[in-house]
Amino acid sequence: MAKTQQAQVHTEARCFLPCGSVMVLIALICIASSSTLLHESASWQLGYSFVDGQVHNVRAYSCDAHSVGLILGLAASFLSWSRLRSLAFNRAWWIAYFVVQFVIVASFYYALQHPDSWWLMVTVQILGAAVSALFVIVCVQVVRCLSPRQMIMTVMIVFLSMIALVQGLFSALEVSAPLEVSALLHNALVIIAAVSYVLALGKSEALHKAYEAHEQPIRAQVESGDSARHRIPVYIRLFAIVGLYACVFGFMHVIPLALPLGVYARVVTFIIGAVVAFGLYAWTVRPADVQNVASIWNRFYRFVFPVVTIAALLGPLTTKTEFLPALVLQACALYYFDALLATASYTIALAINSSPAQVFGRAFFIRAVGFFCGNMIGTIVHENVVLDASTFSIIGAVVFGLLTLVTFNMNSEKYAKTVWGLIPHEDPRAKMNRELDLRCEEVSREFGLTERESEILLLLSRDKRPKEISEVLVVSVATVRSHVQGIYSKTGAHSYEELDKLLNKR
Repeated sequence: MAKTQQAQVHTEARCFLPCGSVMVLIALICIASSSTLLHESASWQLGYSFVDGQVHNVRAYSCDAHSVGLILGLAASFLSWSRLRSLAFNRAWWIAYFVVQFVIVASFYYALQHPDSWWLMVTVQILGAAVSALFVIVCVQVVRCLSPRQMIMTVMIVFLSMIALVQGLFSALEVSAPLEVSALLHNALVIIAAVSYVLALGKSEALHKAYEAHEQPIRAQVESGDSARHRIPVYIRLFAIVGLYACVFGFMHVIPLALPLGVYARVVTFIIGAVVAFGLYAWTVRPADVQNVASIWNRFYRFVFPVVTIAALLGPLTTKTEFLPALVLQACALYYFDALLATASYTIALAINSSPAQVFGRAFFIRAVGFFCGNMIGTIVHENVVLDASTFSIIGAVVFGLLTLVTFNMNSEKYAKTVWGLIPHEDPRAKMNRELDLRCEEVSREFGLTERESEILLLLSRDKRPKEISEVLVVSVATVRSHVQGIYSKTGAHSYEELDKLLNKR
């Protein structure tokens, strides 16, 4: 039996991801890309139009419509776990779902051929974003079967694949090929998603295993304490931090859309920003960090805050550089923010034994609400305020002040474990494990342990023996013992008992 399990571990390692999870991720990438493409294609096509006898930037309406659709779709994460699980395996439902997807794509390209029907384009975006967000929530549950290292790779693969498809392939087709080619390939995305998910329903061990888990419900709870500050629900603190950052991103996303930039100019800025963001993500987020939300919060205020603040402060220069420096930094901060949010959702879900789909959905629901508010504010500012250097200076100062307030003055370190989801308080075991994880991280930094030694130290702290560690990390027992000796040598411990005392030292 042990040999069979070990063989399965090695098979999954060779397959890069758990058996059957690739099909689910392909379906997720295709549907998420389809929804994003609806928004981006509309942004490329729309401009100024007469609405009720007045000239309006209809391109901004496209941003609003996409955000509204995401809010409606992500609201499905508030369904009970039993309903979400039954929905995931309802084959008839998903066949009807993909038929609707084809209708949405067909309606969208019809609207593109009739520029006066901008209202139809906006309506289709709402529907497309809503149904796509629902599908993404269902697929995200498969990350329950991923290891921390696999989760990091999955986040990068999903985001970079979407960027390559939308900002790469389809943006090139936008200026170099007939509209029919884009429509054909867009429908191909839906077909690939449909085939992949239907196959996953029957053959994906990872999908079935993920939905067989006994997930605990997620509830918004009130902090204990006598002061009014402690009676503020976690939801409010969550919205204040994640929501305000998303609001800033939404505001900065709308303002540049008023500029007459070409497709390539906009696309290049997003691609450069994405490359920098995920290079930073790969460099700063390690498997050991994925097991500790406090570490992820540390990356958040060390990297997201300064990049988005600099992007806002660069506003006065954008009148001469067509927003390109600010757009690159904005895209970098947004992609890095989304990657951290997805990673933290995974970490919290595993820590409290809740559904990753529900934690992810609720975290991104709040992100979508904040982004929509930023879109609306940006639209109002654009249509009523002269965007000169003085205005951009004021905007930059306001953004800096607000983000400083929510990042450094809301006791964020204390609430880092709950700030990315509506989750219950930690039970005693979860609290003990979290504190032990923090202590392992401190010891790793203090004694200069390597990344692999840090991973093994964390597993040792959970009473894992070398043979068990070798199966988890898919390495030989001899390799594990060699790293354990390295840990002993660096920390000065001579036995497991001495190492345990060092970890439990307060």
